Amino acid sequence: MTVLAVSLLAATAAPGWAAPEKLFGAINERLSFMQSVAAWKADNDKPVEDLPREKVVLEAARAKAVENGLSADNVTLFFQAQIDAAKDIQTCWIDRWNDGEARPQNVPDLIKDVRPELLRLGNDILTLLAQSPVEASDKEAFTNAVTVECLSDDARNALFEGLVDVHE
Repeated sequence: MTVLAVSLLAATAAPGWAAPEKLFGAINERLSFMQSVAAWKADNDKPVEDLPREKVVLEAARAKAVENGLSADNVTLFFQAQIDAAKDIQTCWIDRWNDGEARPQNVPDLIKDVRPELLRLGNDILTLLAQSPVEASDKEAFTNAVTVECLSDDARNALFEGLVDVHE
């Protein structure tokens, strides 16, 4: 085996190593729930912004960050970027529906069905982030993986910057 092959094998076999693509996939999956969240909020006459819920999410992220050996402050900034992106996506969908686009039928319940999945994915994201530091060179892979409809380029960039900053 060449030295390069041994190095690559060791890197992929190292305990705790996970490809950033898994992390990016989890972020995309979490954001993909925002259309359902928007539909539930619209159906139940709830605003997109829910500051008390945001506080709960950010506090949980801080605690989980510490458990995973990450900077609570940097993780909070990244999770705030996720929350901001989620609100932008929800607003985009609601605007589309108000302009006549068909709204989804049979919307899952936010509290019973969606929120547990969002919590699971948030924990997965933190675990993967602890295992997979994101570097500036990962931007193309991130852009290719995080493709949720209604996600603006600004929100995508803020998410990526937040990921890179977590390990600084």
